[in-house]
Amino acid sequence: MDRLRLIEEALESQPAAISRLTRVFGSSIVDQATEIEAAREELSVLTGYQPSRLSALETVCNEISTVASQDALDLLVGVRDLQKRFQERLEGYVSAESVVRHSCELLVESDGDAWPDMYADIERVNVVGISTLGTPLLEFLRALERTTSVTVHLYLRAQTGPRIADRLPARLQDSPTHHNVKTPSGAPPQLAKWLTTPATEIVAETRQHEARVAVALCESLLRERATVSEIAIVARDIDQYEQPLTRAASSYGRHLSVWTQLELTRTLPYRLLTATCSVLAAEATGQVDTETLFRPLTCYWLDPEAEDGHGNPPSLLTPAELSDLRRTLGANYSGSLQAWRDHLDATPSVAPSVRRRLQRYLEWCHHHSSSPQPDDILSVLGPVIDRFEQVVLPGIERRDTAAYTETSRAGRAVQRIAGDDDGEHLLREAREKFSRWRDRHQIEASWATVQEVIETIATARPGRREHDNAERIDVLDATDTWLRSYPFVIAMGFVDGCWPQQPHGMFPLELRTAVVRGDSPQARRLGIRGAWTEQRDYDHAADAIRTATTHLIATRFTEDIEGVRYQRSPLLDEIPTTEISDQAYHHLIGPDAVLPGHIRESLAGRTPPEGSDRR
Repeated sequence: MDRLRLIEEALESQPAAISRLTRVFGSSIVDQATEIEAAREELSVLTGYQPSRLSALETVCNEISTVASQDALDLLVGVRDLQKRFQERLEGYVSAESVVRHSCELLVESDGDAWPDMYADIERVNVVGISTLGTPLLEFLRALERTTSVTVHLYLRAQTGPRIADRLPARLQDSPTHHNVKTPSGAPPQLAKWLTTPATEIVAETRQHEARVAVALCESLLRERATVSEIAIVARDIDQYEQPLTRAASSYGRHLSVWTQLELTRTLPYRLLTATCSVLAAEATGQVDTETLFRPLTCYWLDPEAEDGHGNPPSLLTPAELSDLRRTLGANYSGSLQAWRDHLDATPSVAPSVRRRLQRYLEWCHHHSSSPQPDDILSVLGPVIDRFEQVVLPGIERRDTAAYTETSRAGRAVQRIAGDDDGEHLLREAREKFSRWRDRHQIEASWATVQEVIETIATARPGRREHDNAERIDVLDATDTWLRSYPFVIAMGFVDGCWPQQPHGMFPLELRTAVVRGDSPQARRLGIRGAWTEQRDYDHAADAIRTATTHLIATRFTEDIEGVRYQRSPLLDEIPTTEISDQAYHHLIGPDAVLPGHIRESLAGRTPPEGSDRR
């Protein structure tokens, strides 16, 4: 679900129910949906919306100064009331945390029987790589250990791990005193502990110059003895570097595989794509259940061809309209698309405008449900994604923050799914594979198979899935380097304020400080959001540093395009680095891409992996 849109609707329809929020955000509260959603997520991490933890948070609020206390209490009560409205008004789950909370309830209510019914062979659950242990997940893990024979093991990270482990007894209170937690003991170590290779520091003028330096390093390494599989480019936030890196790589004739923390399969455009396939596939069985039918609509499916009489696309079915439709038509109804059309015709209570849009949706699905040909993958699904880009994406942009993070993710997903007419993208690759595998009689021509092909491509490791893509250089968020290894790691963006970022949050700083310090029993019962401290960025730095097995190259920029100056990251103070000379810098970015001497020394005596290709 698009929670920002849900929040906007709730604020517009019943402002009195969340009047406390206006004290924090002012009268133009609808324009603050992004900030309110961030506060809702923070409150979930802190309390899981459990009454006892909400009460503990309220106690902490009352212990800080008057002004901060009032703002914190207003935010707590307002967000709590908003969450209640979601639970009362909407069917389904508002967020991933809602799914976790419901799973916890199922475990407790069934006294653990729900687990072996679904996962009979799983005896151990490992939780790895987390910097934040939110309350919903913690309560689920506690319920799992209490009600089943499953053992739970936490494998925590370098800097946040000791804090999470230290606070576990207070957060679990009446749980057994023994916990299976694997974390470094004592105080968090210096970053130098994780450095096992020589480290080089390179300073560029702007982020764009820094991107050129990173790709020049890849080029010079490849011209020597390194292979593409031995190199990784890493950044704290790779979204900030994707475009300049792509442009720089193009100038060298190189190709990148850009990994992001948010995988394609978790994006709204991708969910729309697969949900549409699911409806078309279900029609082949004659049984389209309510959940399957409504899933594309919750992902903002719009008729690719219909207009509203004024030359504009028809309006989206709102979450409230979809919720009413589910109740009116029956949450357990199932049948063919024609049966659904008959069922809708026999239900007079559906509003005329809602009826017209649902009828058109059913007609479109019925028209395209026959066995697909390869070209149908583009001609049927492509316009659905195009309409999303035309109508839904601008709405996401309007609701987004100044950083345009959600817009960037959705826009990138659209590009990867449907792309340009002549470029590579998911649908074109799915068409080619579907055609090839069908001609070899390896698959049947069905929408279920189309969905399987799309999911196979989307979940494959980028840049390594087939030989013709093997020359791609991996570009990763630092958090995704956890437990990976590459001989050469180019870690970008070691700038103060970027890596580490400044701690931030929606609750007042005084409250955040009280919770993080945990000076009172009530404060220690609460979870801590990763963005509230710099420790999460230390985790990411430690991961990036220990990913390098032969040489670490740390890069940074000194100013932005507007001339604002940036300082060296304090993280670099914790590791010994050698900065290259101006002459070596210019030789590196010059036409010959000359590798600095002490980096070349790391290549001495090495033999490329057997069967590798420097490309």
